This record gives sequence, structure tokens and C-alpha cells, in this order.
Amino acid sequence: MKEKWWHDLIGYQIYPKSFQDTNSDGIGDIPGVIQRLDYLSDLGISMIWICPIYCSPMMDNGYDISDYTRIDSVFGTNGDLKKLIEEAKKRGITIIMDLVINHTSSAHPWFQEACKNPEGEYGKYYILRKGKNGQPPNNWRSLFGGSAWEKIEGSEYYYLHLFTVGQPDLNWENEKLRQALYKMINDWLEMGIGGFRIDAIAHIKKDLTCGNLPSDGPDGLCSGMRYFRNVKGIEDYLKELKERTFEKYDCFTLAEVDDIPEERLEAYIGENGYYSTIFDFCHCFHNCLDGAWKGRDKEMLLDVRNRVFERQKKMEGRGFFCNYQENHDMIRIPDRFLPKEKQNFYSLSMLPVMYFFLPGIPMLYQGQEIGMTGFWREHIEDYVDLATHNNYQGYLEQGMTKEQALEKINYTSRENARTPMQWNDGPNAGFSDGMPWFAVNPDYQKVNVEKEQQDNGSLLKFYQKLIALRKHCVYQKNWVYGSFTALEEDSDQLWCYMRCRDGQRLQVFVNMSDEWVTTKGCYDGKVLINNYAALSQKAGCLLLQPYQAVVLAVES
Repeated sequence: MKEKWWHDLIGYQIYPKSFQDTNSDGIGDIPGVIQRLDYLSDLGISMIWICPIYCSPMMDNGYDISDYTRIDSVFGTNGDLKKLIEEAKKRGITIIMDLVINHTSSAHPWFQEACKNPEGEYGKYYILRKGKNGQPPNNWRSLFGGSAWEKIEGSEYYYLHLFTVGQPDLNWENEKLRQALYKMINDWLEMGIGGFRIDAIAHIKKDLTCGNLPSDGPDGLCSGMRYFRNVKGIEDYLKELKERTFEKYDCFTLAEVDDIPEERLEAYIGENGYYSTIFDFCHCFHNCLDGAWKGRDKEMLLDVRNRVFERQKKMEGRGFFCNYQENHDMIRIPDRFLPKEKQNFYSLSMLPVMYFFLPGIPMLYQGQEIGMTGFWREHIEDYVDLATHNNYQGYLEQGMTKEQALEKINYTSRENARTPMQWNDGPNAGFSDGMPWFAVNPDYQKVNVEKEQQDNGSLLKFYQKLIALRKHCVYQKNWVYGSFTALEEDSDQLWCYMRCRDGQRLQVFVNMSDEWVTTKGCYDGKVLINNYAALSQKAGCLLLQPYQAVVLAVES
């Protein structure tokens, strides 16, 4: 595989609303990101993905864009972004932005004009259809619940919104619309950003020929996913998008795409694929607090291991995954993967070692490096996210009590990952001098950056060591380009693999359990990382303590 500039990136996702506030309005902003660049540089980060900061009414926290060309005043100005790009570049950090081009906000001028004249020029920018006998064009369910169609007042037309009612889907069949999007993308690249995380791109092609489908829920609606995710023909748009924008600037693109058929994988992320990389979502529905895995954390981690290893074997030599454990759309990884009573330094430091040395681009989410977790709310009113409240109402309609519905929300709501960043033990965790837009986790006095910076045995310091090892000049090429071989696969407690390149062998051993475990194979080598003070061996086999994580360099 031809080496490219982005292959060795270490990513860090910022949810700007919750990162750092500098003007005391309780909302994080771009100057706040600039203020924390030295911290991110010291951590070893080389790429920052910033969630949407464009003008927006914030019905879906910025993923409903009303003006693609301007930064929303709550976050700062276009000039602030330019300064961020420049300051980050001085520290060897690339800035990538969210690119949301499946839909706009209903407040976007294009949509406002479409509503005035559904059959006019801008009506063709969106997916508008006449209703049938006073009903929507079909019974698709929105991904956020309820009908995916909303009537345009004073007309016979409905508009499609796969997400919230405030996010009308764009009509990619319209070449004029596509050209407008390409110009916008190129303008941001001209400013100097290094690329994009591309939101919901798998949905830009729709098959509207299906009509009503058999209901799959008490609401009489149907998910309809196969008619608006990775629909045949989407490749034509993806190829054009790349050629008209990304390829011109040799930028980095990270796509939110799942369920790509294996035979299409190389077209998407091969050497000349539509994108640089995609997320590996195979673990995102695993939650030991909820659903099929409730109370089964050991079995769940084994299933995650098997899925991740299977994906890595299929991917080898064909492209790069973006490997992550946390993001803004799911609860924090300690709560997803570990019961509260099992959360400690060893278990929390074990988690990143699982994925950090896999082939691909590692991505952290703000606060992951200090062990931030969620906290359960006592009232549904303590949540603000529209999707959270929609889910709560859905649980009530399914027959849950208010107590049961709130419990499920506490275990599953993405807002648990959106609490303000915990910088110190001062007021509001150092996030803001004003009233934060969302409550700070009460544990901030013991879990915060300042405290962990002063403790050489902290989780933050361990993450710094992981990143330093990933970037180490002696081992970096192997971590990036080396082959992947699973080890100890017959164990139901171990997560182990080897990376090899040019005769160099690096081995990763993770004990996923709270018990001592002995490897079946014999291993020896130089210890590069160990979350315990020592590594025990017996007759050549490794004796791993509860949640012990070790990386070895095998001597040739």
C-alpha cells in the first residue's frame, strides 16, 4: 500500500459545545479549543475532528445546518476558525470539520424557498412528494422516531426527513444542488482544513419506488433502512464527490458508513477509494447495562473481540479502519463495557490497549483519556436532547413505567457523553465561568485533567504513554503497516494479537477479565507498555493479572 500523509494520524474528537467556554455563556467555543491546543499537543494528538460549528438552530446540536458558509456566533467566527487552523498547524495538528450533506436545517434559505414554491428551483433541492389520500407518501419511520415525512403547510407536498423534522433531506439527484455543495466544500478546504468527518453519507441515495412497507412496530411505520442506506447507485455520487472536492486537495476523509458489503469495501476505502477511512462500528451496540448483553460483560467483551478480529482479518491490505471506542453518540466506554463496581485504573487502562495498536487510525473522544463516565439523572427533564426525549416517549408507548423508561435512558442516552469536559476541581470543572449549558458530572473533583497531570500513575499519563509508543520512530511503521495476527483465540478471557513488519514482531496482550489468566502460548520480549508494575511468567507462559494489559517487542 502506498504510504500517505494521514496514515499515522492520532485523532481526537471534540464536541465543541462541551469542551471549553471562554466567554462565560456556558457553551464551549473555538477560542476554547485554541486555548487547549498545548494540552492536546502534549497528549500526542495529531488530528482534531470538531463536531459541527456552522450556523444552526441547534435542533440536533449543529447537525441541522442553516448556513454552510459561516461559523455559528455561539462558537465564534470564521476568523476564529482560521486562527485555530493556523495555531494547530504550528503544533503539527490537522483540523478536520464535520461535513453534513445528507440534509440541511429547515431554517436554511434553500428550504425556506422550497416551502414557498415546492415546484420551483429550490423545491428540487429537497425530496418533496405529494401525499396519498391525505397520508404521507409512504410509511418510513424517521431514525429519530415518528414518520419520516412532514407536510409542507398550505400545500399537497411532504418533505422527507430521515432524522429530525428540522432536517429535510437533500435531493442528490439534482446536479445543481450537488455543484452548490461541492463549492462549499472546496471553500473550506481552501481555508486550510485538513479534511472532513462525513456525516450520514450512506443515506444520500434513496429508493422511493417501494411505497408502503409491512409495519414493524406499534406505530404502523417501517424502518425502511434498505431503501435509504447504501442504495445501489450511490457510488456514482461518491465518485463525483471525491473527484470534484477531496481529491483536489489530498485531504483526509473519515466517513460515517456502516454495513458496506465486503465486495464493495475496496471501492470505499481502498488505495483509490471514495474515502480515506471509515469507522469500525461493529461494537457500537454492545452495552453491558442494557439489551441482550445486560449483566454479561465478560461474554460481551468476547463477542466484541471476535467481531473486531474478524473485521481486521477481512480488511488486511485493503484499507484502513478508524478504530474508536467513544464518540458523541453513545454512552462512555467504561459504562458500556464494565459494570461500575469493576471500574478502576487497571480496567480503564486495559480498554484503550484493546484497540490502540490495531491497524488503522486510532480516535479518542474528549475526556476518554481521563476516564470520564456518565451519571444517571433523577428526572427526564434533566436531559435536553430531542432524540433522548423521543426515545423516552417511545419507551412509555411500549408499556414501560416512567421509572423503567428513565432507567433505560440513563443506560443508553448519548447525552452521557456530552457533559462538559472536566479540566480541574474548581467551579464547573474549569469548563466555564458561567452556567454550563448541561450539568457537569458530579465526579469532576476526583476525575479531572489537572489532577491527573500531577499523578504519574494516572489514566491520563497512561494514555500519553500509549500514544508515544504508537508514534515511536522504532515501532511506528509496524503499527501503521504491519500485518495483523490474532493470538490466543481459543481463550474466552484474552484479547491478544501480533503486528509484524520487516522481521519486527510486536505483541499485545489484554486480560479482559477480573481474574488471573495464563496464556497457552509461550511469549517473551521487551516490555513496552504495562499497566501493572510487573509481568509474571511461568514456564514461558504469561500470567496476566485482572485487567492487565501488556505490549511486548519480541527480540529477533
